[in-house]
Amino acid sequence: MDRQAIRASLLELLQLETFESVDHVTDATNLRTGLKIDSVDLLSMALHAERKFGIAIGSDEFEGVKTFGDLLNLLQAKIAARPKTKAA
Repeated sequence: MDRQAIRASLLELLQLETFESVDHVTDATNLRTGLKIDSVDLLSMALHAERKFGIAIGSDEFEGVKTFGDLLNLLQAKIAARPKTKAA
């Protein structure tokens, strides 16, 4: 899955979580101050992302996540590290 597809999915999750427009969101947008996302919202988004992308995210992995770009980087790395499944 490429970065743009992950970005689109993450923006969709963000809009569902915050009920706000995400048109202004860039990689530099701060999750807490720019999007007013608290730790509960971030946890909820993480749970949705885990299900959507088939990944597992440890709570300690969020320590360095401050911006939308940080979150996108984390998801991209987790998705890239998923075990590859073979087609039947």
